[in-house]
Amino acid sequence: MYSQLLVSIILIICGFLVKKYPDLIAGYNTLSPSEKAKIDSKGLALFLKQVLVGLGILNIVSFLLLTLNHVSDKNILYFNSVLLIVLLLISLFVVNRRYKI
Repeated sequence: MYSQLLVSIILIICGFLVKKYPDLIAGYNTLSPSEKAKIDSKGLALFLKQVLVGLGILNIVSFLLLTLNHVSDKNILYFNSVLLIVLLLISLFVVNRRYKI
C-alpha cells in the first residue's frame, strides 16, 4: 500500500525536477552544446513533466479505485506495475520520435 504512494510521489517529484533541470534527462545531459541547441529542451522537459506527473496521479487514482473495488493488494501492485511500464515505454517511443535524442 505504501509502496504505491511512494512510487507516485517519486514520479511527481521527478516530473517537477525534470522541468526545472532538463539536464536530468537521460541522454540529454551527454549531448554537446551544439546538439542541445537542435533540441527543443523546454518542450521536451514540459512533455516529460506531464508524463511523469500524469503517471504519478494515475497510479494513485488506480490504486484508490482498485482498493474501493476490493481488489487484493498483490493484484493492485501487478496492475499498476504493468500499467506504469507500458505507459513509460509508449512515452519513450514518443520522445524518441518527436525530439530525436
